[in-house]
Formats: sequence, C-alpha cells, structure tokens
Amino acid sequence: MISLTIRDEDSVSNEVVHIGHPPATTCDTPTSQTVQEQLPKNLTLNVGHGEALLERADRSSHQMELVLAPVELHRRNVQRRLRETRTTKNCFQFTDPTEVGKRLLDVMELPTTAIDRIDRLSMIRSVLSSDDVSITAPAVPSDPRSVEQIRTEVENVTGFHPERLEIVQDAASGLKAPMNVDATEILSAGTDIERALRQRTAKSISKVEVVRRASRKILATDGKIWKEAFPEVGCVSLVGVSSVPAAHIDLLHAVLTSVAVPVHIHFRCGTGSFLSQRVPQMLDVAEPGTVVFEA
Repeated sequence: MISLTIRDEDSVSNEVVHIGHPPATTCDTPTSQTVQEQLPKNLTLNVGHGEALLERADRSSHQMELVLAPVELHRRNVQRRLRETRTTKNCFQFTDPTEVGKRLLDVMELPTTAIDRIDRLSMIRSVLSSDDVSITAPAVPSDPRSVEQIRTEVENVTGFHPERLEIVQDAASGLKAPMNVDATEILSAGTDIERALRQRTAKSISKVEVVRRASRKILATDGKIWKEAFPEVGCVSLVGVSSVPAAHIDLLHAVLTSVAVPVHIHFRCGTGSFLSQRVPQMLDVAEPGTVVFEA
C-alpha cells in the first residue's frame, strides 16, 4: 500500500535501525531479514542514526560523498553538525535531486528548464476552462490550486510510473463505495491534468520531471552520464527524509542499477521505521523514471 500523505511528528525517541548490508552495529529495533534480502546489495537504510554520515567521513577521508538534501534546512543542519564536530567537509558535496538531474541532463546537452507553480496554475486554469478537455468530476475540485495539489500528490506517490499507477488504481477501486469512485476520479484527475499540461508546453512540467528524465538517461547510457557528471563521487546519500517521493527513489534506483557506488538513505525517526519497510516495494518497478505519457 502507498500512502498519499506522510507527516513527521518528530519523535524524541532515539531509534536506530540499519537495513541493508552494512557492518553490524547496535540497533534499538530488530532488523527485518526479509527486508534486507529485498534490497540491492549497495543500499543501506538508516533510521534516526544521524552519526552515520560523520562516521563515514572519518573512515573515508579520500572518498567524495554526494549528499542529496531535498530541503535546504536539512542541508544546513548537516553542515552545522559537521562544524560542531569539527569534521572535514572536503569529502562531501551537498546538493539536491533536482540539481543532480540538471547536471546529468547537461552532460547530454538536453534541456533542463521547468515551468514553475505560477505557470502551472495559469495553464491549469486554461485547461479547466477549455471545451475540449474535461478534468473535473464530482469528487474533483474545480479550482486550479486544488487540482495542482492533486497533481503534485499523484506525482510524489507514483512518479506517473505505469506500475505504481496501476497499484494505486487497484487500491482505489478496491475501496468501499462511494470512496472507490471518489478515489478513482481523483487519481485520474492528477494523471489527466499532467497529460494536458504536457500538451501545452515543451518544457518540463515540474522540477520532479527533470529528476525522472535524468533517471531514464542514467539507465539508457548504462551509467555513462553519471560517471561523466560525477567522476569523483564514491558514495551517494539522501538525507533528512521524512517522506519518499517516487522520483527520488527512482533516481537512486537508476544509480544502484548502473553505477558501482554505495547508496545510503537517512530517514528521520518519526516516520523512518514505516518508510524503510516500503523501500523494497518502491524499488520493485521496471525502468525507474518511466512515465505513462507518450515521449
């Protein structure tokens, strides 16, 4: 099951969980062997273990680690922690998934421009007022902001990947009436508005689409563009994770499939135990970054 919205309550418990194939460490919560066996060999999940990044810096002072922080606040927090512990920052390169996607597409001289939210709202307003396209349904609000929120949620959860969309569609249709009809209409609206927007511009509909395109290109080039864009990187980390957008998982999936570098995901305590159990399912798709829309 995929949850549309996950909120972090910032639990104060000091939970430490390692899932994957790292060296044995002390954990407050038992590790599921079943989950471990489903993960790629080079993937390690950390829940509430904030010191792991610093420990790798001490052990691998000559290895560059690419640290992906989707939220700038998390990036600043990590950098502050490095200063407090007097840990060298020379072995870290801080960025976010969108900038990684742009850098990868730049290697292939592909466009990286995405429209912003204001442009999307204007285009959605045009779609909703047109005679030839109907996105609205009884369960779908008719104002552009609400429709954009639906599009964003569907994008975050499924990445518009055909396999994930099918899973969510099956879950929606399996609900009791009338919730099954409402959920199906909302899911269709999120996908249909993305399709309609794509027909109105050659630019990427969102920054998330830039990440998805980069994931596809990593796989299409068997990791060649990654090696050209990040030749010095020997490790990749995704930090400050309190939810898991499908596009970020697909980017890491493409790296794990095509490049021989270890990957770490650092979850926050509040939601980490739940999310770590979902990672194998999110990785269990073919051709990460693929979308249901025509190229």
